[in-house]
Amino acid sequence: MFGLSEETGLTYVGNTRLMKVISFLFPIAIILAVILTFVWMFATEKPAYAIRGLFTGVPAVVSCFFILYIYRKDVSLHDIDSFPSINIRSLTYVFGIFYLGSIAALLLSSGSRPWYYFVFILVTYLSVFLQIFSEKVKPSSVLLESFLIMVNLTYSVTLNYDFYFGTTDILPHIFLSEFTAVTGQTIPISLSDYAFFPLYHILVAESSQIMNLSTKTSLFLITAPIYAITIVFLYYLFNYITHNRQISLLSCLLFSASSIVLYYSTNVITRTMSFVAFIILLYLIYSVNFKEEKFSLKTLSIIVLLFLTLVHNVSILQFVLLIIIMLASEYIIGSANYVSKPFFLLLNVTFTSYWFFAAYLFMQRSLTPRLQSHLLDSIVLTAGGSDVLEEGLISLIGLLDKSVFLFFALIGIGFLLKNYRKNYASVFGLFALLTLMFYIPNPLNTIWQFKVLFRVDRFMLFVSPFMAFVMGYGIYVFWNYMDKYGPKKFNTVSFVVVLFSIFVLISSVFSISDLDMLGQSSKQEYFTDHELSSFEHVYNYVPEGSAVYSDYYTTRYFYLPSIPEKSSGMNFSIYNNYRIDNVSELSSYRGYVIFRTGEFLKNGLYFGTDESSTKETSNYFYRNTPENRIDLEANLTGINKIYSNPATDIFAPGPALKKPIRSSNLNSTLTGI
Repeated sequence: MFGLSEETGLTYVGNTRLMKVISFLFPIAIILAVILTFVWMFATEKPAYAIRGLFTGVPAVVSCFFILYIYRKDVSLHDIDSFPSINIRSLTYVFGIFYLGSIAALLLSSGSRPWYYFVFILVTYLSVFLQIFSEKVKPSSVLLESFLIMVNLTYSVTLNYDFYFGTTDILPHIFLSEFTAVTGQTIPISLSDYAFFPLYHILVAESSQIMNLSTKTSLFLITAPIYAITIVFLYYLFNYITHNRQISLLSCLLFSASSIVLYYSTNVITRTMSFVAFIILLYLIYSVNFKEEKFSLKTLSIIVLLFLTLVHNVSILQFVLLIIIMLASEYIIGSANYVSKPFFLLLNVTFTSYWFFAAYLFMQRSLTPRLQSHLLDSIVLTAGGSDVLEEGLISLIGLLDKSVFLFFALIGIGFLLKNYRKNYASVFGLFALLTLMFYIPNPLNTIWQFKVLFRVDRFMLFVSPFMAFVMGYGIYVFWNYMDKYGPKKFNTVSFVVVLFSIFVLISSVFSISDLDMLGQSSKQEYFTDHELSSFEHVYNYVPEGSAVYSDYYTTRYFYLPSIPEKSSGMNFSIYNNYRIDNVSELSSYRGYVIFRTGEFLKNGLYFGTDESSTKETSNYFYRNTPENRIDLEANLTGINKIYSNPATDIFAPGPALKKPIRSSNLNSTLTGI
C-alpha cells in the first residue's frame, strides 16, 4: 500500500562496531537497571515506589527478552493491511456518532465527566486506529479526527468545571494576562520576571479583547487548538524520517492519547506554549533537508526561535540539552547531519545574549539562587507532595498505560538500534533511549534537586513526541513479527487492539484527577462554585493587608497582587498569604482562616508546597481520618466562624466586616476569574 521496505529512508554505513555493542547491551542493561532500581528502592525504605515500579519494571523486562529473541530473526517490515474490508466512510460515521455522543454526555452531566463519556472517547480513538490500518486511509482525516479528540478532552475539563486550576500556574498567568488586557501594556518588571517574556500574556490578552470574553475563558478557549495543532507538524516530521504514513499516523495518534500530553493540554501555560514552538522549530529544521525552497523555511525558523526566546524563561535551556542529545545521537549512529549546527549555535547566541543584556534581572532573581552551594551539597530525597497517593488498587491501575507504553517502546527502540543502517529513524530511537529516564517513573523523581530545583519533571512533555514515535514503531515491529513468526493460535490483531484500548482508556481517565471511579475519590484540581463564592466573600469583606491562612491551592488563588489605581510601584499584595503550618495551632492564628471543608472530607487537604527555595519546607497532606476530624473540631471550636457554605468555612479572630472594601476596577474583575 505505502511501499515500505527495509531500505526506506536515507541509507548510510554508520558506526558498525559501536552500534552492534549498543544494540546488544541495550536490553541487558535495561534488565539490570530494573533489578538495581528495585534494590535501591528497598534500601531507601520506599516499598510503595517498588510496588508502583512493578508496573513499569515487569513489562520492560518482558519486552527486553522479546527483543533478544527477535534479534535472532530476520524481521522485515511491510505495510499492515489487516482491515481491508472495513469501509473508511463507515469508520468516519462511527467516529462522528460517538464524538457527538461524548459532547452530549458532557452536556447532560455539567460539571463532571461520567464514565460513559470515556467509553465514547475510546470508541472514537478505536475508529481512528482502524482507519490507519485500512486499505484507503486518508492522513488528513486521521489527523483532523485526532485533533478533534484532543480538543474534546481538553474542553471537557477547562470549560466544563467552574474553575480548573491544574498545576495552579494557570492562576498567576490569568492575572498577568488580565493586567495586560486592562492596561494595554506589558507587565512591569516590579510585578514579575515575566516582564521579560511577555508574548504568552499578550496573546491571551489580545484574544480576550477580540472575542470580548473574560481572560480565563479566552485562555482556555484559544490555547487548546494551538496545542493540538502540534499533531500536524509531528506527522510531517515523522513522515520525513520514516517515509511511511502508517507509522507516522500511528505515532501521532499515540501522542494525542498520551496521559502527559493530555494533562498539559489543559495546562497550556508559558512552558507548554514553548513546547509548541519547539515542535514547530524541529519541523522547520528538518524540513530544510527535504524541501527545495529553503530561504522561507530558514526565515520562519528564526521567527519561531525569537518566539521561543520571548515566551518562556528557562524551557529553552532544556530544549538546548535535548538538541545536544539529538546531535550526539546522530554522531554515535554515524548518520547524516539533519540538525543544523550553525542554527543550533544561533539559538544559543540568541537566548544567552537576551538573558545577559536584556533579562539580566531575571537571571539575578531566578537563576542565580538555584545555583547556591548549600542547595547542592548533598542529595535530598523528597517526602512527597501534592501528588501523594495511597497505594490502593485503583491508583496502581492508573499506571497500566505506562506498562503498555514501555512494552512497545522498548521493542521499537531495540529494533531501530539493531537496524540502524536502514534509515534516520534510528537516531530518534537512540534519542528516545537516552531520554527515557526523563519520561518514565524512576529514582530521579525522588531527588529534590532534580525534581524541584532543576524541574526535570518538565522533560516528560518535551520528549513525549519521540516516545510516541518509538511506541508506534514498536507496535509496527511487534505486529510484523507476530504475523510471520507468532503461534498460529495467537491473534495478533486482537492483542494489539486490546493493549491500545487499555493505553487510551487509562491515559484519558487518569490524565486529569477529576473522576470518581470504582469507589475511589479523585484529587480535585478545580474550584467549585461554592468555593468561588467563599473566595468572593473574602474579597468583599476582608480588609486588604490581612493575614489569610489556607491550603496550598487556595493560597495560589489569593496570590494575585493588588494594583492600586494611583500606584506605580505594582508591588503590593491584597493579603498576606500563608499556608496552614499546623492545624493544631489554628486557634492561635491572628488572621483569617479559609478551610475548604468539603474537599477535606472528600480527599483531604494539602498544606505543603510543590516548589521551595529551601530544603526544610514543611510538606504534608492532611487526610480525612477520624483522628484529624476530632483534632480539627477541637481547634476550631473557639474561633469565630464568619462564613459558611457546603464547601468552605471561613474563620476570623473577630466579627466580620459589614461592607465591601475593594475599590480597584482591576481587582474587582479578578473575583470572576
